[in-house]
Amino acid sequence: MDLKARMKLFEDDAAVLGELAQQFDENSKEHTALKHASIALWYVMLEGHDQFKDYVSRLKRVTAEQKAHFAEMGVG
Repeated sequence: MDLKARMKLFEDDAAVLGELAQQFDENSKEHTALKHASIALWYVMLEGHDQFKDYVSRLKRVTAEQKAHFAEMGVG
């Protein structure tokens, strides 16, 4: 998956996370968790993609379903 495709995927997922976050008070644990999820997603998909891809390649206990999901995200 190239950078443009990863950026599009991030934007789509971030929009969903943003919609979900708006359902909660800004000081709630749910809103905070969604904010953290969006930061982690940014790192995984864009900023630290190569480092995360390397980390995933070294994981020992990963199911076939998880491997397929990582591959879909371009990190498997």
